[in-house]
Amino acid sequence: MSVATQLGLNHPDNEVLALARDRWVRWQGEYPVLQVVEALDDLPAWLANQPDRDRADEVLLALAELSSPEGADDVAATGALTWLLLPGAIVVAASLDPVAPHVDELLAAAVWVEARTFPWQRGRRVAANILMNARKSVMRDLGLGTASGATWWRSTVVDSHEIQDLCDQVPGDSDPSPEVELRSLLDWACGCGVITAEDRDLLVDVAEAADRHGTRAGRGSGGLLGNQASAEVALGRGVSALTIRRRTHRCVTALREARGVDRACA
Repeated sequence: MSVATQLGLNHPDNEVLALARDRWVRWQGEYPVLQVVEALDDLPAWLANQPDRDRADEVLLALAELSSPEGADDVAATGALTWLLLPGAIVVAASLDPVAPHVDELLAAAVWVEARTFPWQRGRRVAANILMNARKSVMRDLGLGTASGATWWRSTVVDSHEIQDLCDQVPGDSDPSPEVELRSLLDWACGCGVITAEDRDLLVDVAEAADRHGTRAGRGSGGLLGNQASAEVALGRGVSALTIRRRTHRCVTALREARGVDRACA
């Protein structure tokens, strides 16, 4: 079963979605930021093509406030918000599938809870934070919070300052191990359109190379941008080390700046 099926949002005539459509005009009156489209059904396309990420985030934040028990306590808004997050939730489910083939039910429940309880008063980057925290919740439920790299991820990086810098961008607690956090971060970033799948593979290769060479420098030319790591990865890919460093720098910069990018997740 899919996440959408588990949530009951796999059919356009779903009762909660129908209720959300009926309330859309009223919500627009209460939250003018929602007036970006005439109908709720037009919102996914608007979000997917919205170049202003902050503006898209404001729309989702309004739905989060409507949804929250501390806001309007409107379950129809929870349904609408969760429905908008389905593309990202599907990406998260796919990333968990190798270790938990029947993860859809757990993930659906976690996404619903996170959407319902999102801290809209101080929150931002709604989609990315909800999806990341839902993923962490499922990982904890499955006992994966302390999984080793051999079990969860082919990388064995555990100490690189650059990796920790990246992991520090992930919202939520710090229970999972660094390699699990790295996998979570990169899968989230791919799902949210921050980096591509090819970028993710590159970062993993560079991270592994940096770990093998014992690179422990912080930001700047060290860490993931170390000469030895770049040269090793460049040799395997048939490109120059400079090209590897440039691509790695671009990816790391995108991850740091995005943090909660939610363009495609929405």
